[in-house]
Amino acid sequence: MTGSQITTNHPVGEVRHGQLITTYGPGAMVDLPDRSVVVGGLNLWHYSRDDDSCFIDEPRLVAKLRGVLGVSSLLLKRPPSDDDNFAQKFRSSSGIRSPEFPLWFVAQPKEPFPPYIDEAGRRYRTRPLIHKERLRDEKWPWREPGGKVQKLDVVPVRFVQCCANGHLSDIDWSRFAHGGVRSRCQEDLWLDEAGAGNDFNEIYVRCPQCDSRQALASTKGDTGASLLGQCRGSRPWLGNFSDEVDCTDENGKPRYNRLLVRSASNAYFPEMVGAISIPQAEDPLRQLVVTHLSDFEKITSAEKLILMLEEDLLKERIASHLRGRDPDEVMAIVDAVRGSKTDNRIDKQPPLKQQEIDALYAPAGSLGSPDRNSTFHAEIVPLSGKPDWFTQRFDRVLKVHRLREVMALIGFTRLEPIVKGVDGDPIDKLDLGTKRAAINSKELDWVPAIENFGEGLFLGVSEAEIKEWRQRDGVVHHCSGHRDACKSWNRDHGLKAEDFDWPGEAYLMLHSLSHLLITTAALECGYGASAIKERIYSFPGKGFGILLYTSGSGSEGTLGGLVSLADRIDSLVADALERGRLCSNDPFCSMHRPESEFEKRYSHGAACHGCLLIAETSCEQRNQFLDRAFVVPTLDVTDAAFFPNPLR
Repeated sequence: MTGSQITTNHPVGEVRHGQLITTYGPGAMVDLPDRSVVVGGLNLWHYSRDDDSCFIDEPRLVAKLRGVLGVSSLLLKRPPSDDDNFAQKFRSSSGIRSPEFPLWFVAQPKEPFPPYIDEAGRRYRTRPLIHKERLRDEKWPWREPGGKVQKLDVVPVRFVQCCANGHLSDIDWSRFAHGGVRSRCQEDLWLDEAGAGNDFNEIYVRCPQCDSRQALASTKGDTGASLLGQCRGSRPWLGNFSDEVDCTDENGKPRYNRLLVRSASNAYFPEMVGAISIPQAEDPLRQLVVTHLSDFEKITSAEKLILMLEEDLLKERIASHLRGRDPDEVMAIVDAVRGSKTDNRIDKQPPLKQQEIDALYAPAGSLGSPDRNSTFHAEIVPLSGKPDWFTQRFDRVLKVHRLREVMALIGFTRLEPIVKGVDGDPIDKLDLGTKRAAINSKELDWVPAIENFGEGLFLGVSEAEIKEWRQRDGVVHHCSGHRDACKSWNRDHGLKAEDFDWPGEAYLMLHSLSHLLITTAALECGYGASAIKERIYSFPGKGFGILLYTSGSGSEGTLGGLVSLADRIDSLVADALERGRLCSNDPFCSMHRPESEFEKRYSHGAACHGCLLIAETSCEQRNQFLDRAFVVPTLDVTDAAFFPNPLR
C-alpha cells in the first residue's frame, strides 16, 4: 500500500491480503507510523503485467455476484502485492495507492502548551489544529512568543465526518467553531480537551481571534446537522478519479454529515459474500483458462479461436490443450469464467448455502477426494453407539478434512452494516438507512477476493425432529415475542413487514447451539474461539445443520483439531448444552424479552457476553438472532428448548 503523496515506488505501509478484504478494504482508514491514509479504491490497485496468478476461480460465487451486482462480466482477483523487481524493471510498481486522509492535524509539542481556562475556571489541555497546507516537511513551523521558530511534530486529527451513504470528508473546522457560519478570522484554531479526552462534552474547538468556541457534543441532533452541513458526496479513496456526487436519501432529500471517530468500530463495515467450494468434476480446460486468462482476452468467438490456432498466434503450452477440442465448447468455458451476456445462470442461482447443504448431505462417494489437490474432502462419522438423545436429533456428522473458502468484497457501509440473509446472500433492498458505497470509480468488472483453506466439522440436524419441536406450545408462545420484536425492529428502521422477516426459531436454535459449540470446542481443539467460524443451514425441505470450520491462507487452518472432535461429538454437544443452561449474568440474561421497548435488543432473547456472544469475525450474523432458550431450558423459559434437561 503506497501513499498518494509519495513519489518513490517503495511502500509506506503493508497489510495482509486477508485484511484488505475484511478490515482494511477500499474506503477504510488506516494509521501508518507517520500519517493516516484511506485505502484506495479498485481504480488505484495496480497489478504486474500479465499476472494471471491473481485470478481466483469459484463458479458458484461468481455467478451469484453477477446477479447481485447486476453485471454480465465479473472476475475475482487476489489483492496485489508490492513487487520491487517489477518496479525496477518497468519503472512502476504493483500495489495499492492510498490517498492521505485526513488533511487536518494536531500539533504535538515536546512541552505542553499553557492550558486554556474557561469562564468557569476549568482548565483544558490545548493544541493547535493545522491544515496540511500549513505544514513544511511534515512538521508545523510554530513561532514562539519570543520570535523563535520551532518545528513541531503533528498527528492526524481523530475526528472526521461521513454520511449514511458512506461518503467521507474532513470537517470544515472553521465553520464548525463559528457555529456553522463562515468567518473571516485568520488565526489558527485550537483543540481544547479536559478529562480523559473521550467525552465529547469536554472537547471544544476554539477560535482565539473571536473567542468563539464549540463543543463536539453539539454535533448530535438537528443542531449537529447544521454545524457539519450537507454531505457533498466526497469519496477520497477513489483519488483523482473521485467526483463529488449528489448525496440524497431514499426519499431524495439531502444527506447531512455526521461526526465520526476514525478508529470507531462503525467507521467501516465491509460487505463480503463467501462460498465454500463443494465437490464437482474437475475440468482441466477451465483451469487452463483461469491460469492464462490474459491470453484469452483477444479470443472473442469460436471463429477467432480457430484462426489463431491455424496461424500459431497462441502460446504452444496453451494451443496444445486446445487442439482437438470443440471451439464452441472452449468458448462456453471462456464465457463462463469471464462472464457473458448470454450466461443464463445469473438469474437461476439458488442461495449459496442451499447448494452447500445439498453437497454436505450427499452420499459418501460424492464427498470429495482425499487427493491433496482436492478443495473438499469429507468423511461420514458412524452414529452407531451414540446415545439415543443424540441420534434422535442428529442424522449426520461429517469430518471435513479439507475445505476451501472464497470471500469476495463487493462494497462497504459506514455507521450501520448491511444485513445479510440467513441463506448467505446479500439483501440489497435492506439498507437500514445506509447504502453500499462504491469501491471503484466505474462499473465493477472485478472484485477483490481471497481463498482460504481449512478443516471443519458438520452436524446435520433431523428435519423431522425440528418439525415436531416447532409445533410445541412452549415454542409457539416463545416465538410470538420474537415475531413482535421483529415488527418493532422493522418499524425502527423504516421497513415494511415484507422487507425483512424473522429468520425463524429453527435458525435461532441452530445459531445459538453453534455459538455454544464454538466456545466449548475452543477449549479442546487447539484453535482460539475467534479462529473458528460458522455457517448455519436452515432450509426446510432441504436440510438443517451447522458447519464449524477454520480457514487461513497457510497451514494453520488444517491442523486437524476440529476433525479430531468428531469421534466424541456427543460429549462435545453435551458439554456445550451444560454450558448454556446457566449464564453468569442470570437471572437477568434469561429474563430478557426481545420485544422489550426499553433495551431495544430486538434480535436477542437470552443472550449476552456471558453465554452466547462471541467474536464477530466468527459469527455470520454479527451476533444477531440468538436465544439459548431455544436450545436448553433457562431459569425463565423452560418449555421452548430443543434439548431436554437432563439429557435422556
